Amino acid sequence: MDLTNKASFPEETGHVEERPTRVRWFVLAIVAFAASSAYLTRHCISAANTTIAKDLDLTDTQMGLVMSAFSLGYMLFQVPSGWLGNRLGTRFAFAFTSIVWSLCNVWSSVSVGLGMLTASRFGLGVFQAGLAPLSAKILKDWIPLRNFGMSSAAIGASMSVGGAFTMWLTGWLLDPVGNNLDWRVIFFAYSSVGIIWALGFAWFFRTRPEDHRWVNQAELKKIRDVSEKASTSAGVSDSDQSRVFSAGTLLRSPSMWGLCLQSFFRSAGYLFFVTWFFAFLEYVYGVDKASAGLYNSFPLIAVVTGSLTGGMIVDGLFRVTGSKLISRSGTAFVALTVCGTLTMVSAWTSEAWQLSAVIAVGALFSGIGNPAAWAATLDLGGRHVAVVMGVMNMTGCLAGVLLPVLLGNWFEEIKQTGGDWDSVIYLHAGFYFCGALCWLVIKPNRSLDD
Repeated sequence: MDLTNKASFPEETGHVEERPTRVRWFVLAIVAFAASSAYLTRHCISAANTTIAKDLDLTDTQMGLVMSAFSLGYMLFQVPSGWLGNRLGTRFAFAFTSIVWSLCNVWSSVSVGLGMLTASRFGLGVFQAGLAPLSAKILKDWIPLRNFGMSSAAIGASMSVGGAFTMWLTGWLLDPVGNNLDWRVIFFAYSSVGIIWALGFAWFFRTRPEDHRWVNQAELKKIRDVSEKASTSAGVSDSDQSRVFSAGTLLRSPSMWGLCLQSFFRSAGYLFFVTWFFAFLEYVYGVDKASAGLYNSFPLIAVVTGSLTGGMIVDGLFRVTGSKLISRSGTAFVALTVCGTLTMVSAWTSEAWQLSAVIAVGALFSGIGNPAAWAATLDLGGRHVAVVMGVMNMTGCLAGVLLPVLLGNWFEEIKQTGGDWDSVIYLHAGFYFCGALCWLVIKPNRSLDD
């Protein structure tokens, strides 16, 4: 066979347009898996809450401090993590932090008291702080603007998949009637996933699409999405970046304030499901660990469905209306308002599965609002999206610092005084209502670079 004739065939018959490779979708899948697997190490402590407390002789208040320590580390290192990604590149920064956060979870598995457990969770938070800003930077570099909504939904959904799977699997593994596996063994096993992922990521991924050997020019053109993306990725010279983007830029922007506050309230509402809801079901309804893990997974699975639906809604509304205000702010406002209403209604149920089911429907609407928040952050952040994402996520993490301690003390108080457990549900409904109001001041149609 004459291979030279075959090679020259396109030139003889006319120009054949090169089809784009699809490396960008492999990149999205790998980042989504990182988001999902990270929640194995993050939320396993919530499912093992009462087990660890009994093993180490800790109170609810002390366990609240332990969970708060993670959020404190996570909050403090959001912006430094965004800087690290910009400085060293997302390939090295992401792989490094994944390995170290996995080792911190190993540290948790050998804890013998409050101090060691608290320190290990703080370390886990420090190194998982890069998850959101580094993921956002990768999306900005690898995904076309028109796919921001769906790509953001994939990341958000993956987080909830990881959370739901962790709650169910950990409860099932811990249940005395079933597997009765030691919580320390579970933590150690979960840690191995992050280390294996980091090695695979470092081998496959490249910070710049141009540097990936499997990316052809057709895909690179599609990634760059010149007609839509140039305005958000160009127009500010390197010498102007430090002048244009400063703390003052953030503080003077009502949209940035709204974005941060909605992150706080949305996180405060969601945190109940990934910190104290498992214990809430055990305390209030007396369910076993396997059932608590199953019921705890309901709202987290619903968030997955909502996030995927929300991604389609955000992208669809943007295509139809051309308005980022409608597709981002409008979607999030309606979604969080409905979520708050259904969360409040859930307090009127009488069985654990009923409570979880109604809350899950509300969580679905909360999930619908997630891609809007990610997309608005990408819109507002411009070329500094990693830092903007870090600031927003840092504000959300403040809720993570405060809520576990507040709820730990609240649980202790209710158990001692016979107080009303429904008050916990009403509090979280209020968080979602406040989050909805914040979207009234967010204008994602203008980047902070402008």
